[in-house]
Amino acid sequence: MLTKLALIFFGLLFLICIWLGRKERVSRPPEGEKITVEDAAILLQALNLSAQDLNFLEEYSNGQETEENPVEQPGTDYLTYGQYIEIRDSLSKEEMELPSYEDRYEEDQPMLKEDWYAAYKLMLAHLDPESSIWETVIFVLQVDPDTHMVYTTAGGKQDPYHYVSAAFEQNMLRQLKVYVKGDQLLTLVKELPEEYRLDNVWVMESTEGVLECFYHQVSFQALALRPVERERVADLTFRDGMIIDANEKNEKIYGKLLYVTEKELEIEGCGTYQIAEGMEVYKLYGNLETKRKSDLRIGYADTDFVIHKGQVCAALICEREAADRIRVLLKNTAKDSCYHDKVELTADGETIRIQADDMEIGERRRYQCAAFTDKVILSMEGGGKEDAAYRGTIECCRTAEGMILINELPLEEYLYAVVPSEMPASYPLEALKAQAVCARTYAYRHILYAGLPELGAHVDDTTSYQVYHNSSENAASTTAVKETDGVLLSYEGEPAQNYYYSTSCGAGTDAKVWQSADAADISYLQAVLLKKSDDADANESPDDLREEETFQRFITSKGETDLERDEPWYRWRYSVEELDEEALVKRIQSRYQAKPESVLTKAEGDYFVSEPIEKTGKIWDISISKRGAGGVAEELLIEAEEGTYKILSEYNIRSILCDGVSEVVRQDDSITTPKTLLPSGFFILETGKKEGSVIGYTLIGGGYGHGVGMSQNGARALGEDGASYRTILEFFFPGCEIGALE
Repeated sequence: MLTKLALIFFGLLFLICIWLGRKERVSRPPEGEKITVEDAAILLQALNLSAQDLNFLEEYSNGQETEENPVEQPGTDYLTYGQYIEIRDSLSKEEMELPSYEDRYEEDQPMLKEDWYAAYKLMLAHLDPESSIWETVIFVLQVDPDTHMVYTTAGGKQDPYHYVSAAFEQNMLRQLKVYVKGDQLLTLVKELPEEYRLDNVWVMESTEGVLECFYHQVSFQALALRPVERERVADLTFRDGMIIDANEKNEKIYGKLLYVTEKELEIEGCGTYQIAEGMEVYKLYGNLETKRKSDLRIGYADTDFVIHKGQVCAALICEREAADRIRVLLKNTAKDSCYHDKVELTADGETIRIQADDMEIGERRRYQCAAFTDKVILSMEGGGKEDAAYRGTIECCRTAEGMILINELPLEEYLYAVVPSEMPASYPLEALKAQAVCARTYAYRHILYAGLPELGAHVDDTTSYQVYHNSSENAASTTAVKETDGVLLSYEGEPAQNYYYSTSCGAGTDAKVWQSADAADISYLQAVLLKKSDDADANESPDDLREEETFQRFITSKGETDLERDEPWYRWRYSVEELDEEALVKRIQSRYQAKPESVLTKAEGDYFVSEPIEKTGKIWDISISKRGAGGVAEELLIEAEEGTYKILSEYNIRSILCDGVSEVVRQDDSITTPKTLLPSGFFILETGKKEGSVIGYTLIGGGYGHGVGMSQNGARALGEDGASYRTILEFFFPGCEIGALE
């Protein structure tokens, strides 16, 4: 009996000890970093939980600073376990099984961050299926409490985050795990203890252990354990908000940049160097800026290149050298190639014949005449150039693929051969001046941002850029260049992306016709009606021509006041008598390979996807499903046996509908056969059918070219009416400034 009583006594005593130990553990708050009410509220509000859902959240929201209620944020009130239970109970209907933590906390005890965020991940899984809120890691360079902006290594001042939690204000120059929604940093999950390194930082100043630095458009200051020379590129290692190590990079080279690719660049007199991963480009004159590799100017020596371990790790653009020389790639038109097997040059009476195989890969040879006004005579394979006498220098460079020919010369002298090649010299002088300004602006922009940096050229000599040397220099066009010396079209301080084309149908279109990502940035390329200014109807708009019936009436008639109504290309007709379905599929496939996002297939449901097209089968119908400003075809719909297809952008439509054998009849009854591209995208389409399927089609159209920017024959008509070149440019490029860039 005593044994039983003893066992019962000790059993009860054991249970009491367990209960007392558990009570002691619960009553003692867990140790660690705690979650604030502010951060919990921010994360819940990001899930669109309103103050009405939770009492404590309503109390927090009532205490928030607003224009009407400017209060101080406490920022130190911690979320209690009782408040967490309120959250958990309010979300129980979601069946997300949030942890109870009942063995860890009493109701009035603050919750640890680790427990809160474990529960929040479960909330996200159920309440944010589209993952609009996510966890990521950032390194903070700078915090601006006035604007609530955080500048990180990724965004810089071009794309800063807006922060919500006040915790970010105490964590500069630290690596943080955070929650993000859109462009907002919601909360700081935790500071990461690992060291963090920024490569190739520009150290502006070093004073008494403090470095003033610049990186990705952000200036910041940091304490450093050891001194660093000012105006140096250095790798900086951070820990606990300060610089614990700095690796200076002092080797520099300087010279003319001959070419640059993704992996390497060549500097005249120094050789070819690999580009280090993470190479930075800094513009040091004027306002300090981080630039892109594409901002390095081919053919100019305005940059110091910082070398580390044999690679280029940084480029320092030191001065603003005048952009007055252009490098033109002379293509092998016989083979439609950038490379030549042989060439013959004559300079100062001496003829030199060069075979590509006679040169070593990487070798460069330059030829020019002793007198500046003399020219190098150039004979190339399949050369069909009317003018074979080139100003400036001819540079022959041997690559693995063949020999490249580059003509480097002053920009103004380049225009002497461009303007007559792009516009007949018989046109009015003011029209030629307008053409000269357009050509100069186009070339100037490509000097700043080279079109062919991997080949060491700004442009080539074909229609891919501007036609060069197709016609001989002419006194009238040279006069137009000289009388507009240095004049450019600019928009917001930058050279405009100006375009021109041959002839309009009475209306032009805007840059959206190409459906490119930067169309919004060239809004000055607007659609216009090309009518005599005195007769223009203010109520008419190019947007009216988006409507099919309106455009049909427009394109099947002649506007009495249209500037180009007498031009042959003003109206034309194109007929495909017999549709070749296999050839059509090949043209569609070709455009898909070039631009897959512009060739779409209708999926199950009312939407289209980009996917390869194997065959169409019988074609049931072909139609223009959408028009842009001025009536240009923007979307072509092809309904076929194997599916329905949508072709986007006027260029792709012109390419797919051109069979290469059918003829175009212009309004003067002259005939030509386009090989790869229809004259323009301004047309209506009529199909011929047999037994329900398309057997052919006819286009009634107008104009020649893409229709964006300046119509050259429109400029001619304005010039003949007495308009100055400035008036012509203002007509076609409204909003642009005309003059020299400062």
